[in-house]
This record gives sequence, structure tokens and C-alpha cells, in this order.
Amino acid sequence: MAVIRKIRNYSGLLIAVIGIGLAAFVLGDFLGYGPMRQQRFDVGNVEGTSITYQQFEQRVQRQLENWQNQMGTSAGPDQTFQVRQQVWNEMVREILLEEEFERLGIEVSPEELYDLIHGSDPHQVIRQSFSDPATGQYDPQQVIEFLRNFDRLEPSVRNQWVMIEQFIKQDRQETKYHQMIGNAYIVPSPLAQMDFLHRNKTADIRFVYASLDEIDDDQVEISERELRRAYDENRHTFRREASRDLKYVHLQVLPTDRDREAALEEVTQLGEELQTAANVEAFVNSVSDRRFDPGYYAEGELSPNIDPEIFDVSEGTVIGPYMENNSYVVSMLRDAQMRPDSMRASHILFAYRGSASATPETTRTYQEAVEMADSVLSLLRANPARFAELAAELSDDPSAQMNQGDLDWFRDGEMVPEFNEAVVGASTGSLLSVETDFGMHVIHVTGKSPLRRKVQVASVVREIVPGSRTYQDVYARISAFSSALRDRQDFEEAADEAGLSVREAARLGRMDRALPGVAQGRQIVQWAFDDNTRTGGYSRIFEIEDAFVVAKLTGKQDDGTPSLDDVRDEVMAIAVREKKKEMLQEQMQQAFTGTSIVDVAVQLDFGLLEANDISFNSRNLPEVGPEPGVIGAIFALDEPGVVGPVKGNNGVFLVEITRIDEVPLPEDLTQARRPLRDAFRNRVPNQAFDALREKADIEDNRSMFF
Repeated sequence: MAVIRKIRNYSGLLIAVIGIGLAAFVLGDFLGYGPMRQQRFDVGNVEGTSITYQQFEQRVQRQLENWQNQMGTSAGPDQTFQVRQQVWNEMVREILLEEEFERLGIEVSPEELYDLIHGSDPHQVIRQSFSDPATGQYDPQQVIEFLRNFDRLEPSVRNQWVMIEQFIKQDRQETKYHQMIGNAYIVPSPLAQMDFLHRNKTADIRFVYASLDEIDDDQVEISERELRRAYDENRHTFRREASRDLKYVHLQVLPTDRDREAALEEVTQLGEELQTAANVEAFVNSVSDRRFDPGYYAEGELSPNIDPEIFDVSEGTVIGPYMENNSYVVSMLRDAQMRPDSMRASHILFAYRGSASATPETTRTYQEAVEMADSVLSLLRANPARFAELAAELSDDPSAQMNQGDLDWFRDGEMVPEFNEAVVGASTGSLLSVETDFGMHVIHVTGKSPLRRKVQVASVVREIVPGSRTYQDVYARISAFSSALRDRQDFEEAADEAGLSVREAARLGRMDRALPGVAQGRQIVQWAFDDNTRTGGYSRIFEIEDAFVVAKLTGKQDDGTPSLDDVRDEVMAIAVREKKKEMLQEQMQQAFTGTSIVDVAVQLDFGLLEANDISFNSRNLPEVGPEPGVIGAIFALDEPGVVGPVKGNNGVFLVEITRIDEVPLPEDLTQARRPLRDAFRNRVPNQAFDALREKADIEDNRSMFF
């Protein structure tokens, strides 16, 4: 059973890697108007291979189901968005790699796959799935037993096993692909020699450093020609994906005093009804914004609004209303008992078909489980010493093999209610049976902490939220603002007259989903990227969570390199920095007489710094920062001397080399080649795919759907 659970645990990994082959899906009438207008819309296309909406969304749903199974809760909007991003990246990767494998003839034979599952050195997934939980050791016999009973397993487990095999096959193909690329890389002797010198040759230097801050920006004049040159030399750095700029108003719908009074009045009435309710738990669950809590709490464990007062009243007494976490609450003492804080018990579990702990191999009926529990309970009452033995032999709880049924100490309320209350009500040393959703349990109570008074509290909670009239008032306000825009009033002026603040969002990407202050702003981004949205255009009124938003598209940038006018400020900053370097370089050149760099430092009042044992592979100069270009210029000399003035990242440098090593080259370059070869091979898994993706023709239409 542990094997099946481990296989289930791999479902997230497998769904993330293995595609599900589905038939092509045609979206009829999507964005159309009737049966005469039908058009096929795909989520994307990768090198001619379509990713249909159905393929994509079914894969997303599988991932979301896996999320819910692992986390015990449904994925929220943020997690759903992340899952869609992940599924897209995975499907693109699979398509590109499958085409590459086919082109190169990279395959995994049936014999090879068999060896990866049954061989002496199986794949890591097999090792982890079929290992002994007690020792962590791989057990090949478990693989044999699992496959021997394969036809009797539930369909979901069989499907996940197929996905495991597909994952192992694909993982092996990728390994071959990466090894093929890695083994094709050779290190020529001149390259090995050069790298050896770069790693081992060192020098001592002193240098004059002129920071760009030596010249104020207002001292630098940039001509249009210089600006154009800076743009042309750096235009590759400006290349961008499509983006949009927005201005928008965001009007939150907040509860008013009227809403607070209504909530208080309602919860007061519910408090009166709570006192006379025939079924308190059902009443709370039907009217409260928070479900009934069946737990028992000691003094000091409840809200300070009712603790310790609730411990001094009689059962049925209602306290409140009181304010707690933006809600009004009334609480009633439903029950009071003397209970332990913690308990210890052992159990023997008998699962039956349909119980929560049943497995595909479970054939026992409910009646058979009851009879089995009664029989074992009678046997143990006659001979309690056999409990551990029978638990290890008979229990359907997998942990019984290791703990002989001993559950150790657990807190009051930690176990399922039926089990918990059975142990609370039994004395230490007693034997009893109880039924839960997991099956029939035979229980031996082995310990309890001292009893103390605890109470069960029934609370009716009413959150303070905006009422319908409040929504209408806020909508009327945002609607008036929107009408002013339709009357061609300026966005900022209309906002100012309406008492609304204007926010801005710059460079929103096609797949962004949030704006400042608007966490769920995906529909606004979709509007901004719609082909029909013009620059300067206004949006409709968006209702997002408890707020209304109206936006204006202020900027539109398409894929590619923007024009000089679009990035003028950025280019100007680059041009100013470059002009400063030229000015500082000229000052140093005029001050340097060819004898000593000390005279330059004194004459120009620049800093004179030192650095020892630097190598070509060094990145930083002390007290300055990253300066690979300057370091490269230093090691272009083979003997002591002066280098520069040299333009660097942070300023201009005049460098005097006071010592430089003479490093003998080894006769055998085997060790010198290894770092280069290993560094290349380590980059292959990521960079090989990045190269495939960069040159691929990929069409991403997700923004049309999500």
C-alpha cells in the first residue's frame, strides 16, 4: 500500500512532465455570432504543432486537482495563474524536445526501459517509489509484486504508472541528448593553455581611479548625433516584449456605518434565536459566516472577548454581541466537561469496502469488519498483552508494522471526532471499539493527562460587509466618472472632480495579472492588449473583488526594439555616462607624463588604490566593484608597465602593473582541460533548451483566453 501512495505522490511531477494526448478541439462560435461564423482558436502553436484549448485546459485541471490533493485546499487565483504558466512552459518544452529527439533519432528501446524499471540500477523514481519506509532501502521485490497485481489496481493508479513509464522514457531521452551535446565539446590545447594562465597568473597593481561622480550631469552636453550613436551602439539592450501603460482609478467598496448597524442588529437577533435552537450545531452552520466548532477549550485558549467570562456562566448563556476580526459575534456556552489535554492510545484498524482507508485490495464488507473488530476485542479483553502482536499482524493501518498500533500521545481534538471522543470517555487501560470513516477500530487507552474543565462554545459570526445599497452608491459614483469620460472630459480632471485618485501602471506584460493595488487585474490587462483598444481610450467599468476600476490606455509598445524617441531618457543616461568617461579619459591622458601614475593622482586629486594577487578570472577591483574590462586590459601585458587610461564600468582607470607572474605551462594539459569541459557540460541541460526555444517559432495566444 505504501508503494501505491508513493506513486500517487508523483502525480504532480508526472503531470508536469508528461503530456496527455488528446484529439484536436474546435471552439465553435468562440468570439463569433452564430453557426455561420466558426473559427479555430488555439492556445498556442510551437513549430507548427498546435496546443488546443482543450489540451491545455485539461492539463491545467489535472495540475489543479493535484494541488488540491497535496495541499488539502483548492488553488486560489494566484496559484491557478502560476499553474497555467507552468503548464505552458512544460508543453512548449515537450514539443520542442520531442521534435529534436525525432530529428536526431534519440530513442529508448523496450529493453532499455525494462532495465530502467527492473534492472540492477533502476531509475531514481523507481527507487523512491519501491523502497522500504522503515529503512529507505530499495526493494526490487515490491516492483515485481506491484506489476503482478497490476490488472487488479484501480484505474487511476494504473494510469499514473503509465505516466511514470513515460516520464522515465523522456528523462532518459533528455539524458542522452545532453550527453550527446556534452561529449561533442572538445578543449583545444591553446584554449586549455590560455585558461590555465587565466586561472593561475596573478599580478599586483596600483591604479588611479576617477569615478563618474567627479563630473556633474549638468556639465555634460549631448548632441543629437551623440545620442543617436549611443542608441545605435546599445539598441540590442532595448529590445522588449509588448507592453502597455495605464492610468486608472480604483474605488473600493467599504462597509458604511449603515452596514455595521445592520450586521449588529442581525447578529443580535440571531443570538436570541441561538438560545432556543433545537439543534445548535445545525443552526450555527445554517446562519453563521463561520461553521460550528465542536472543539473543547480550556481557560486562556478562547478569544479574550469571552475568556474567562464564559467559564463562569451556566450552559445556554449567550455572551455578546462583540466585535472580532471585522465581524460581530455572539457566543453561547453549549457544554462543559472535565477533559484531558492529551491522551495516548493504540489501535487496530479494520478497513472495509467504501471506507476512507480502503485500498483496491480491500474485499472486506462492513459487516465483516464489525464482526472482526468484535472478535478481536473479545480476544484482547481475555489477553490484553497480545495487542501489539495482533496490531502488527491484522491492522490495515500501514504504520502498525513499525509501531504495533501505538499512536503515541495526541492532543484532545487531534483525532477524528468519533475516535477522539471514544478515548476521552474511556478510562486508562480500557479496551473498546468504535467506528469512524476510516473503518472499525479496536482501541486500547494507554494514557491520559490530568483532567481540567473545558468548554464547547457555539458562536454565530456575521462579517461586516458592504450591503447592496452601499454597492449601488459606490457604483453610481464610478458611473458618473465614467460618463464624464464619455463626454470627452480629461481623465485627470474628471477624477479630481469626482474626488478619485489616479494611479499608474507602466510596462504591463501580456500575461501580467496584477496592477498596483489591484491583485486580480487580469481582465484589465486583457483589455489593454485587445487589438481594438486605442492609445488614449477608456475602459468600461470593471468590477474586481470589492472594488470598481476604470482605466485609460496611455502607452502601447509592441514587440521589438523601440524607437529612439520611446527610450530617449534611457539613451540619454547612457550617452551622459559615456561622455563623462571620455572627459575623464582626456584629463588623465593630459596629466600623465609617462613616468609615474602618482603625479596623475596628485595633480587631478583622484584616488590612488592598490590590489594584490588579482588574476584574469577576477571580477572585482577593491573599493570599486566589478571591472572585468579593466582586468582584461591589465593581463594583455606580459610584463610590468602602465595601462590606460581605460574606460571601466564605474569610471576611468590608469593602472600601473608592479608585478606579474611568469607561470610555467604543464606538459600534460588533462587537468587544465577539465574545468572548461565540466563547466560546459553543466550548462548543457538549461542552455541547450534555451537555444531551441530562442530559435523556435512560438505563437502564444493565452492572453485571448485567460
